[in-house]
Amino acid sequence: MITSKVIRDHRRHITRADYNDNKPLLGSEHVLFPRISTLQARALRRMLPAGLMLSHREFDFASHSYRLGAFIDKLRDKGWTIVDHDEVVLTKDPCKHTSKFTRYELFAEFTPELAERIAAFCQAVDDFEAKAAATAKASGGNAIEK
Repeated sequence: MITSKVIRDHRRHITRADYNDNKPLLGSEHVLFPRISTLQARALRRMLPAGLMLSHREFDFASHSYRLGAFIDKLRDKGWTIVDHDEVVLTKDPCKHTSKFTRYELFAEFTPELAERIAAFCQAVDDFEAKAAATAKASGGNAIEK
């Protein structure tokens, strides 16, 4: 059973306060890794090392997918402690207005064993992306950007 996961109605707006601002300690028994060749893996990779934040726009730029919220939900189901940071910015539209968006953060500390598995996972995702970019470049398509 995943003990570090905050469960809330509709799993929305999980914040650091839900963890009392204390990073949970995750071990291999708490989490499942996504398959290397998936967008879930690419999303998780971009939040590692823990503490990095990822927004929909940043993920879209890197992966050409605007479905980050769905991948975050699936990663939370797999035990990863991901918290929301809501931000409000003024748009550059002619009619100025504010827009709210969310940055996601992997909020956890890891056991040494899980830290080793995370390092291997990150290397595998990086290798997969490099191979895909090389294949796309060789075939004349657009390369995958990091």
